Amino acid sequence: MRSALLFALCLAMAGGPARGADPAPSWPSLAAQIREAGVRPESALARFIAANQEFQLLRPEERADTLRIPPWLRVNWRKGHPDDGGYPFVLKEVWEWMLAHPDLEPGPPPADHPPGRTAATGTDHRISGLQTSPRNESDIRIDFRNPRRIIAASNDVQASGRQGIYYTGDGGANWGQTSLPLQSIDVFHSDPTIDWTSDGTAWSTTIGISFPGGFTTLMMRAYKSTDGGAHWTFDSTFSGTQTAADKQMVWVDHSDTSPYKDNIYAIWHERAPVYMNRRTGGAWQTPVQVSGAETTSTGIGADVKTNADGFVFGFWHDKGSGKIFFIKSGNGGVSYSTPVAIGTAVSFLNIGVPSDNGRRALVYVSADTYKTATRNLVYAAWTDLTGVAGCNAIANEPGANAASTCKTRIWFSRSTDGGATWLPPVMVNDSPAQNDQYNQALSVDPTSGIVGVVYHDTVADPTRKKTDLYYQSSLDDGATWSAPQKVTTVATDETISGAHAGNQYGDYNGLSGYAGKFFPSWTDRRANLREEIWTSEIDDGPGLDYYTLTPCRLLDTRNAAGPLGGPALAAMAERTWNVAGVCGLPATARAVSVNVTVVSPSGSGDLRMYPADQATPLATVLNFSTGQTRTNNLTLSLAAAASTFTTQNDASGTVHLILDINGYYR
Repeated sequence: MRSALLFALCLAMAGGPARGADPAPSWPSLAAQIREAGVRPESALARFIAANQEFQLLRPEERADTLRIPPWLRVNWRKGHPDDGGYPFVLKEVWEWMLAHPDLEPGPPPADHPPGRTAATGTDHRISGLQTSPRNESDIRIDFRNPRRIIAASNDVQASGRQGIYYTGDGGANWGQTSLPLQSIDVFHSDPTIDWTSDGTAWSTTIGISFPGGFTTLMMRAYKSTDGGAHWTFDSTFSGTQTAADKQMVWVDHSDTSPYKDNIYAIWHERAPVYMNRRTGGAWQTPVQVSGAETTSTGIGADVKTNADGFVFGFWHDKGSGKIFFIKSGNGGVSYSTPVAIGTAVSFLNIGVPSDNGRRALVYVSADTYKTATRNLVYAAWTDLTGVAGCNAIANEPGANAASTCKTRIWFSRSTDGGATWLPPVMVNDSPAQNDQYNQALSVDPTSGIVGVVYHDTVADPTRKKTDLYYQSSLDDGATWSAPQKVTTVATDETISGAHAGNQYGDYNGLSGYAGKFFPSWTDRRANLREEIWTSEIDDGPGLDYYTLTPCRLLDTRNAAGPLGGPALAAMAERTWNVAGVCGLPATARAVSVNVTVVSPSGSGDLRMYPADQATPLATVLNFSTGQTRTNNLTLSLAAAASTFTTQNDASGTVHLILDINGYYR
């Protein structure tokens, strides 16, 4: 790698555009640039800087802008991408990686650690392990087929450069750590994403960053793991021939009722346009441009989700107009609708706030969906200024000024008709305090429709410099929100000495919800240690008051035939039960706390239980073998209009079911 890159640098110095006249005096001298980078004059990075001094390639106004990318790196980008009018956001990570690796060689891979107990403070768990270099910007996803399996990922730019992977197979009690391998030409990764397909394969995408020919190149890489996240192999480069791909998000179609189940969808921008691609039939297809003239500058901060019927929804923020755009596909991502604006942000790219004035809070979209026979919901959330007088223009942003009356908030819009129309955006939590909120992540629990959102908030610190992670949820399809719940037990301060000033929190957090439990992932620097990735289990089941009952048997199929008795559950069949009034259960109960037992199965399989008015879920309640007796505890939601639920026996033979109740929610 070293000799190839040094040879490429020589080519760049000899074959780049002619220098022409000396740079204008306002550009720093080569010696000053090398001093600012803090590298030895004989280092590979110093030679890289010297090879990129053609400042005539830059626009005159760049001499005085506030973009935190050094001029020599801008020149390098212009030489490699002469038709690009801007700079990818990930160039900040490129600069950071170069400063940490002045030899321009990849760092050694980190040691793998099998799952074990992690450091914890209260309910918070450090899933990345103890770190001596910063980890930030993360994603997390529960395996809907086996909710005890969870994977998360983050950047690790300064050390190995490889995307960090964190995994658990026991619901978060123990976490292991590993990393993605680098492709042969890549020197580091950035922008982590993660998900699962129904066969139990874990998927991760990242930007593979390299310097072929001495020029910075960005390509989208996909990886997969067949052992729960412990080991990873390269899958494909899904950005085609693009060399400036940036800021991707990925999502798997998890729905059993979707004709496109297990399709993997990715969305990103290449230069200004927004692209999407899909993995179907075991292979990635050709990228499709989904933005047009409506997107007047870079379409950044995108997200992609699907609903139960397999419709695909894409979102992005236009840096030029500030508009939040939405698209939809009904054919599995083959083609998409014309983009429609669902909101307009005051800020066009990112926002400086006292707690994050180095990296700056990115304006990006976090979205999700919920679809049943009677509900067809699509949600989107983003960060922006409040929009009130004195806080309704980019120039009003607070920056480092803690006394500023301008504040950032989490904005939210929803569609109740599958994206055909959208309600006006509202603030999720317009606190009267002089605080900032940003780096939101939104997720819908597909078993209940509960909408959860997390974000950084400085509300507990009058200096607006320390952040905590807060969680709120909506039980009424986004119409109203619960009171903010502080998740973190210790605050983080990214403004003090020793903090990762270049990246601070990174650009985003993660959140995943299933079966009443939400797991966020966030950048955490408690006790002023290095930046690490933490999570916490948030229990947000029915969200109602709980009432105990004297333990009582609700049903037993070993008894005589009847509404709550026999016969045994038939093979590969559903059965719906009405338990209102049984064992003192009121008709107003919305969920029950039960013990589930299967007895005498005549074939191996699994059992699913779910509200009678909802689609069959992905997760099972119990797995069993022929002749085996198995039991499990469960909080089971009931249908909204009646105390009914459905069981589905996925076994090849009959099985008896026993259900004992000990409490309920209403």
